Amino acid sequence: MLQINISEQDRWLSSDELCECSDISSALLLELVEHSIAIPFEGVELAQWQFSVENLLVVQKATRIQRDLALDWGDTALILQLLDEREQLERQVLMLKQQLKRFKA
Repeated sequence: MLQINISEQDRWLSSDELCECSDISSALLLELVEHSIAIPFEGVELAQWQFSVENLLVVQKATRIQRDLALDWGDTALILQLLDEREQLERQVLMLKQQLKRFKA
């Protein structure tokens, strides 16, 4: 897999760049978009699509999950959603613990 350094001004990747950085085909990228795993910010067609840098990380995570667990892309999308919800809940718990500490002090 290609490693890249992304500066603050390079916040968007073309579909070709996303495919290259994630080591996936454009056909697979289409499938990931169909399952809302990768979400293009701009463009109507594959060649025009622009993706946020965060999409690169999501696509890399999705391909690892799919490969390691031998899941279909629908199941992989569900797992990504559940992992995201878990992270949100962990942040909420941390925030509530901090508020509770201030209340007890």
